[in-house]
Amino acid sequence: MSQEDILLRRGLADIRKQIEDLHLASAAYAAIGITENEYFVVIIDDDTSITVKQRANGKDKHEEILNWIRKYTAQNNMKIVAAALLGSAEADRLGSELWLSLDIVPVIKHGNEPINETTVQEAARTVSQQFDEHNLVKVVPTDTNEVIPSFLVTLKDYEKTVPQTAWAYLHELSQEFRERNSRMVFFNATPQGGGVALMRHAQMRLYRLLGLDIHWHAMQPNAEVFEITKTKLHNVLQAVAPEGVELTDHDKQLYSAWSSDNAEHFKQVIQESNVIVIDDPQPSGMMPYIKEHNPEAPLMYRSHIHLDNELLAKQDTPQQRTWDFLWQNIKLADTFISHPIERFIPHTAAATAVAMPAATDPLDGLNKPLTETDMDYYLGLFNKILLEHAQKPLDRSRPYIVQIARFDPSKGIPDVIEAYVQLRKKLGTEYPVPQLVLAGHGSIDDPDGVPVYNMTMRMCQEDRYRPYAEDIKVVRLHHNDQILNALMRGSKIALQLSHREGFEVKVTEALHKGKPVIAFEAGGIPLQIKHETTGYLEKIGDVSAVAQRLYDLLTDEKLYERMSQSTTATLNPNYFTVYNAIKWLYLANRLRRKESLPGNGNPVGELIGAPLAY
Repeated sequence: MSQEDILLRRGLADIRKQIEDLHLASAAYAAIGITENEYFVVIIDDDTSITVKQRANGKDKHEEILNWIRKYTAQNNMKIVAAALLGSAEADRLGSELWLSLDIVPVIKHGNEPINETTVQEAARTVSQQFDEHNLVKVVPTDTNEVIPSFLVTLKDYEKTVPQTAWAYLHELSQEFRERNSRMVFFNATPQGGGVALMRHAQMRLYRLLGLDIHWHAMQPNAEVFEITKTKLHNVLQAVAPEGVELTDHDKQLYSAWSSDNAEHFKQVIQESNVIVIDDPQPSGMMPYIKEHNPEAPLMYRSHIHLDNELLAKQDTPQQRTWDFLWQNIKLADTFISHPIERFIPHTAAATAVAMPAATDPLDGLNKPLTETDMDYYLGLFNKILLEHAQKPLDRSRPYIVQIARFDPSKGIPDVIEAYVQLRKKLGTEYPVPQLVLAGHGSIDDPDGVPVYNMTMRMCQEDRYRPYAEDIKVVRLHHNDQILNALMRGSKIALQLSHREGFEVKVTEALHKGKPVIAFEAGGIPLQIKHETTGYLEKIGDVSAVAQRLYDLLTDEKLYERMSQSTTATLNPNYFTVYNAIKWLYLANRLRRKESLPGNGNPVGELIGAPLAY
């Protein structure tokens, strides 16, 4: 064996030892069966399983079950990832309690099968097979690529997140939607990764609870086309593509053929719907075919990215040529929906344009409260991933700064690292040495992720940054929302140094958790942060100003506490799921009534008026 092999083996052995020293809870799956007087709990951990049959002693069986699970998992250093629920008329409520109290994904199994040890064991095995080797739910598309979100919470849980006026209006709109026999369908590029998919998951969960005929379908993936849509549509429109990158005739042919194939694949879905929504440029090529298959259905186009209407209109630029290519399809929309920033609305779309902010969900894995046990588990998982990538674990005894974002050219990652290094040079020895975390999910329609991640890792090894590299944690994560939730909750300060941005829900999520945010004045971010109250807004590229703001927040405890308290006190409910769902229903109902919208960028919330007051 060579010396190199010996050193490599020693390194791997050392990493394995450090991972063992984390004492991570082992992942398990469960099923719970409830009868009138008793309940069964089956837990599967690797290749073993245990079954417990208990007679319910009190009136609240749910609390008995939750307490038993808490005690058992604590004693056995176990983390139950998901649990099937059988046999209880109140299974939905128990499922919500499992999710919100114990961070267990509920899998509701309504049916008439008998509740006994055998059926509960089979349910536990079945639910374990629905998750992959990373303990993430497997996304199994239907024949028509419909995305079916997991059940997590009840309507009662959502009701607690908004004023009663808004909740009553949601039900009023839902009733009209049902009475008109409406069926709305959303099309986007991918079922996972990025803010669009996150919004749609939450929105579909709520609509399903309301019993509405609303669906979401993701396009058939094509790596070659996604390379085109990301680098030559998305990046060019956001003006972050390298010079010379632009659509070719061959690219257009590939994109058009893919659009035609998808439209044929979704033909029946399109024909059965009477309100249709297209999310962003990727599926916009289907719009002419949608008009062919279902000419009567109102068609909405939702733009989620940072556009510059002057740049799109400037002759002989890549942005103008790219937009002209897309506009031939997008102009077929009855309504153009933009983030609430005037310059994001192309001049060609102004007549039909309305404005709506992006939203995040207060009850999903990214935002729901986490217990200390949950925090330990997910930050332990994060440290395991760091070790597996030959990075030093996060030291939880020291503060850290976080930017959670995709590894994308628009996200300002080099500026984040430079600002952090300038901060480190400012700090004296009397203050704890902060760390920096750069983390985000990938997406199947985002080929930039790996190259930008690799660029970030190379940057950390440059002479200027190498002395600080051990304290910079860089991870491109699997789609585990709770890891991102834990990272944000455990952080001291959040950064969002995007150079181009639509409406960054990560800013809302940071503020929701009481974290001051320092960001560049890009896109919709200035609408989210109150400068010098909930965070700071600096000119794009001014890393020295960012470093100074970081220094102030880390060294002035009173300033930090005042700002942290302001973040949660001034949160805008328009940026959360229920208000977002209301706006979509409002638009759908008006279009179904064949009522025109005023256009010219009017905010949907202002069109609605009083019911959305807060």
